[in-house]
Amino acid sequence: MFTDRYMTNSRWVRQVARSQAAARNPEFDRIYGGSSVKILSFYARDGDLLEGDRTVLCYGVLNARAVRIAPWVGEVTPSLSRCIPVAPEQDTRFTITAEGKDGRTVSETFVLPVKPDYDSFPKVTAFRVVGHSLGHGGVHVYSLYFATRNAEEVSIDPPVLPTLHGAPYSYFYVAPRQTTTYTLKVLGKKGRTAEKQLTVNVP
Repeated sequence: MFTDRYMTNSRWVRQVARSQAAARNPEFDRIYGGSSVKILSFYARDGDLLEGDRTVLCYGVLNARAVRIAPWVGEVTPSLSRCIPVAPEQDTRFTITAEGKDGRTVSETFVLPVKPDYDSFPKVTAFRVVGHSLGHGGVHVYSLYFATRNAEEVSIDPPVLPTLHGAPYSYFYVAPRQTTTYTLKVLGKKGRTAEKQLTVNVP
């Protein structure tokens, strides 16, 4: 009788275990079951970036013998969960491709937006006449002042100064013989430019 009861109890335990497994296995099997290659996750930690910022790109693959990410972010290997640092300079579409042991491949993709950092744009914050005098022969001499932000190069047209590098501000003199409009141009990172004009009226 003890043996029969033990067998009955054991059978009941197995049935309970099977019913519990059946209740949870469909989703588990969908994600982790089988031997097919699967991409479990692929995302960036941040939904968008400000230009110059960094984030991490995270991925997880299952049953993969090889994995690659484009554009290239460094060497990546199959892993259930891994994150790698990235610092895209513009909106970037990342694509992960995982290859299974049978040669079959699966891919996923998403776009990581990168917002311009307007505070880093080149700017002309001042460009004006700050002084005037008469030189020899009655020539009008004007003192000009400019100030810039985030400028890597500064030039003036018509050219009255050589190109300046990284000058946040400066004073200089001009002696036009007639009313002249000067254009101050600044060049910043990524080739971005800004300019401002100043007309010097000669009596």
